[in-house]
Amino acid sequence: MDNEQIKNTIEHFNEIGETVRVRDIAYSLLSRMFSDGATAYRCLFGEDGYEEYANDEMRNKLDDYMTQEGYIRSFSTDADTGGISFEENKSALTKMISDIEHDMEDGLIEKKDGYARIADIRYKLNDKFKVEEAQKDKMVIVEKKYNHICERFRCECYLPTKEDLMEMYNLVEKK
Repeated sequence: MDNEQIKNTIEHFNEIGETVRVRDIAYSLLSRMFSDGATAYRCLFGEDGYEEYANDEMRNKLDDYMTQEGYIRSFSTDADTGGISFEENKSALTKMISDIEHDMEDGLIEKKDGYARIADIRYKLNDKFKVEEAQKDKMVIVEKKYNHICERFRCECYLPTKEDLMEMYNLVEKK
């Protein structure tokens, strides 16, 4: 939700004679993110009174308005997949592979048909979820040895030299 949408929401409720604060909007958003609305309330207001606030008619109107305008969406699903998140879809496809393998072992599916289905599912996994791109190269970074002892904490640390800083920030020496 951007600042323009927040402004529009506040103006909408001002037009109908209701007062809505940015905190109220933030509560509506945070209560969807946390599993418990009381946690969101304590984060924003830091006091007791959650039960009264949660059952307030104005807050319910605000939730309805924000849902209607599309400002509040479910965080676990993606609208482009028809209400199924990518993770749910991916896990269902991997479960299908294991089910097909079990059915092949039990003789319910012929091996050639099972292998064809598995190959098709694996192709879809790679195509849709970019599985091969998700793998990252592992890199080991070896830090330089210490060249200084901290006077305050008496620990070994590395103090960058002039040459190190010139190389790191692509600097040239002033002439």
